[in-house]
Formats: sequence, structure tokens, C-alpha cells
Amino acid sequence: MNSSADAAKPGSSAANHTGQPARKPNPATVAFRKLGEAAKQQGLQDEFAGIVQMIRDSRGRPPSIVVVGEVNRGKSTLVNSLLATANLAPTGPSAVTALAVNYEVASDDFPLGEAELEFPQPPNRRRIPAAELPAWIRLDSPVLMNADPAPLQASQAVRPGFLQGCTIVDTPGSGGLSEAYALRALARARDASVLLLVTDAAGRITEPALDFLMNCAEHVESVVVAVTKLDLYRNSSAQILEENRQILAARSPRLANIPMVAVSGAWGERAAAEADPERRRRLFEASRVPELADALRAPLMRANQLPTLNALRQGAALLEQPLVALQAEREALGGAVEAPEDAVRIKEHRENLLRTFEDSRYDWGAQVDRVRVELTSANSRLTREFAAHWRERVQSKGSGISDQQALVLRNELAADLEVNVRRALAGIAQRAGALLGELYADAGMDPHRALFGELNRRITEVGDQPRAPIEHNAASLDPRTLFSGALMGSGIGSLTLGALLGPVGAALVGMSIMGSLGALLARRQAKRQSFLQTVNDATVELREVLDRAVRGVLQVVQTDAKKIFDRDLKASANAAKAELDRIESARRASESERKQRLGRLNPQIEQIQDAMRTAAAEVERLTQSKTES
Repeated sequence: MNSSADAAKPGSSAANHTGQPARKPNPATVAFRKLGEAAKQQGLQDEFAGIVQMIRDSRGRPPSIVVVGEVNRGKSTLVNSLLATANLAPTGPSAVTALAVNYEVASDDFPLGEAELEFPQPPNRRRIPAAELPAWIRLDSPVLMNADPAPLQASQAVRPGFLQGCTIVDTPGSGGLSEAYALRALARARDASVLLLVTDAAGRITEPALDFLMNCAEHVESVVVAVTKLDLYRNSSAQILEENRQILAARSPRLANIPMVAVSGAWGERAAAEADPERRRRLFEASRVPELADALRAPLMRANQLPTLNALRQGAALLEQPLVALQAEREALGGAVEAPEDAVRIKEHRENLLRTFEDSRYDWGAQVDRVRVELTSANSRLTREFAAHWRERVQSKGSGISDQQALVLRNELAADLEVNVRRALAGIAQRAGALLGELYADAGMDPHRALFGELNRRITEVGDQPRAPIEHNAASLDPRTLFSGALMGSGIGSLTLGALLGPVGAALVGMSIMGSLGALLARRQAKRQSFLQTVNDATVELREVLDRAVRGVLQVVQTDAKKIFDRDLKASANAAKAELDRIESARRASESERKQRLGRLNPQIEQIQDAMRTAAAEVERLTQSKTES
């Protein structure tokens, strides 16, 4: 809401120095100011300040473009093209990244030339020179393989490139498409982020990519598809795009009209490295990376508008109740005969609740216990599904797990654990908030805003508590596997090499070869068994975090909310009585008193109505521009 146009108001220094007329204030800013002035007039400045703070908090982080794709689709090359910087994200057949990397626009706090690693335990963040980052994110790097603990993800400060005001997240290239990495990146970003799925023009979109897109699309507002390697498949790219559109439309109506652009990341990266401006321009134009940037820019603009829309809607909603009360008083002053049966009934209901409040405590506790059982059951189901999914993944590695595979799985397990914790905590907070709404609704009231703030604080507190890192358990070899391998090698060597080396020599060679293979197999199997224990530890941690969250939020409902409810109930009953008294007083007022009170009421009503009309018109304008874009 803090538009730069505010600094150029008539009479300001901006207008005087340039000699030009000051720009008109942003219409959303004008609408929001009107709402604020009307709220202040009604004594609601504290509530309005809460809306302002919430909007400021929502603007705390830029939206993200989360780039996902199967291996060797040109994902990192495309990221370099969008950032207009060659060789930034590691590329090439052997440059497989093991961590998600957030490319953030450089700032005073995070200047160019710096990178940051995030670890699972304090100190959680560590700054390093950007030149050292590849050693921490490449899967073939000894630095990463020997790190204990290994970092969860990384960030690097960059220039904006084609897209300003957003973070580009390059998800790991190892292990194929990973919902855990994508969902974690989306959850950490602002609500309205963009999922950029990278496939290529060598063929139609694959079934795994389709399944991934369907699972992730429900958690993100906007999806864009980039079909890469236009430089290699220029003749068939148009056909592949059309086939992909038909496939997506058949799978889901929502995906039928998502933007899909054929690009060449290779040409884009060459353009980024080109010193000659004209050649650079032509290469970028041929790459169609600017066209992809335009397709991404539209949902990013919508992401920037979302806090403004929320602010206008909530500010208008704040004024609805005082407007109704003022209009009711005006009608009474105007002599309209209107029986206040509804108000009387509400007043009597509240007074009855006051008289029987002690008796109603049992019902309050019973409803809290019911929700506790409901949430505990949901948590148990989630942890069972989490454990079953990961055990199945690990046990499917029949030949065991290598060191690199263990690293990839460990990082993905950490991401999946974070995603499940975030999702479950949001569900717990939502259900606890709904319980508050139900309890207050029985008294004809709305919950106090501070209660929701306390619920969210408890949830945030649980989510922010340091969790144990995903352990890198040492794998112990099974001597039985080594012994059986040596025996098998002895037999095979005697049969195949006995004539050349003699019985003893052949047996020794066979034992040596098969013993080495047996040792490798035993190590991989031990890694697999060790990782199963890691899955068990992560499952226990998930359950403990969720149980703490349930205890925390229901304690708020059980204790704090009861006290505030008692206070609000009395205040509400008193307010209802005062409103009835005002209406009765208005009916008995003299003609001169009526004119005086109407002179006070009418400007307030007109101010609120004007503010609400202006806000509604701005919401409609922004929503319309969002639809058109």
C-alpha cells in the first residue's frame, strides 16, 4: 500500500524539483486511506492497524518461481537464461545438483558475491563466497559428500535478469521430479507463487511429469510450462506444444489454458555470455526466453496484487457492522416504526448465557475434547502414511543404496518432513480456529481477533522449534554377506580359472573379485537398513511435533479463550443493551434533538459508504485486470 506516488503529492519536494505536475496517487492507496479514515472515525483504528500490519507482513518476502523438471531437460540452463547470467547454475551432463538453490535479487543485506547455506541445526545459516557454492550443491562434490551435517538448501545473491522482484528456485536435478522439494519451496514463498515445469521438445510430456503436475498444482496459484531445446527440435516443437496442450486439457480443465512456451535455454545462455549488444539481442530473441519471461510476469503481477486485494476487502468488512448500527439509529430518528424483536432476542439470549455460563463450561470442554480426538486421529493417519511412503521407497532399492543415493534421499526426506509439518500445522490451526468460531457462534458473537493471533503464535512457535537433523547413520557391514561372497567367488574361480591358475590361485582370485563385490553389496544393503532407521526417527519426530501443536492450540482454546469469551460475552450483552437504549432514545427524541443527531450521523454514514464504494470499485478493477492478464 505504500506507493511511491505518495512521495509526489502536490506541494511535495518531488513535484517542486522537477517542475512537473505530481503524479496521481495510486487508486488502491486512495481507497485504503479512505477506509482507514472511516475506521478511525468509528474508533476502530486499532483493528485497522492490525490489517495494515498483516499486509506489511505478507509483503515481507518476494514471490517465487519454482523451477521443476525431470533430469536432463535443461532446467538449470533455463534458469541461467532467465537470470541473464551464463554459468551461474551448474549445467552439463555431470553437473547434477543435490540441493535446491534460491537465486535471490541482491540487496544490502545479501550483496552480490555472497551465498548462504541452510543447515538443519544451529547455526542454521552460514554465509560463504558465491564462488564456493558449486562445491556445496553438486552431487559429485567431496565437500558435500563429507559434510556432517549436509546443508538442506542454498541461496545466492544475483542480478534481477528478466524478472525483477522475485526469487527463482532451481530444484535439485538428482532423483527426477520431487514433490517434496517443490512443495517446500512453494510453502516458503508467498501464497501466490509460480510453478515452472520444464520439459523438452524431444517428445510429449511424460506420465511422471503429468502426475507430478497434478499433485503440485493444487498448492500453487499459477503454472507455466517451458518446452526446452528449441534449438535441437525446431521442426517438431510446434507439434509437441500442441500435443502437450491436448494432454494437459484432457487431464484437468484447470491446466487446459496454462501458458506454454517453446524456448532454447542454450541460446539464452549463449546470449547472456555475449558481449556484443546486437548479437546478444538477436540470440535472446531467437531463444524466446523474453517470451517466457512475459508469461511468468503476469502471475507475478497477480501475486503482488493479492495483499492489496486482501487489505481492501478486510478494511471494508471492518466497517460493515458500524454502518448497520448507524443506519438503524438514523431510521429510528427518522420516525420509522420498526419493532426491535431481533435485537431483543439476541440480548435475552446473551443475558441467558451469562446466567448459565458456569453450566455451559462442561459443553465447552466436551467440544474441545472432541476436536482433540479428531486432530489426534488425523495426525496418526498422516504419520502412518508418511512412514509407509518412505519405507516403500527405501525397500524398493533392492540392490541397496549408494553414498550419493543416501545423500539425495536424506535431503528429500528432510524436505518432505518440513512439507508435512507445515501442512499439518496449518490444518491444526484452521480446525482450532473453526472450533473457536463454533463456540462463539453459539453466543451470537465472533471470536476476538487476538485469539486467532495467539493460535497462530502457538503454531508458529511449534513450527520454529529446532528439530533434530536427519542423521547420517554409519552403515555396518554384515559379515555373512562378505563370507557368502567369498565362498561363491572361490567356487566360481575354481571352475573358470582352474586350468590356468591352478585350484588354489583360481580360488583366491575368485574370492578376491567376489569378495570385493560382496563388500560393495553389503555396504549398500547396510546403507539401506540404516536409512530405514532414519525414516523411523523422522516419523517419530513428525508425530511429536504435531502432538505438541495440538496441545498448544487447544490449551489456548481451553484456557485463554474461556476467559476472553466470558469478558466478550458480558461486553456483547452490554453493547446490545446500549444499542437498544439508543434506538429507544431516538424514538423519544424531540424534533430539534432529532435534527442535531441526524446532522452527526449522516456525515458518518456517508463517509463509510463512500469508503466502501471506493474500495469495492478498486477490488473490481484489480480483479478484472487479474482476469484479463
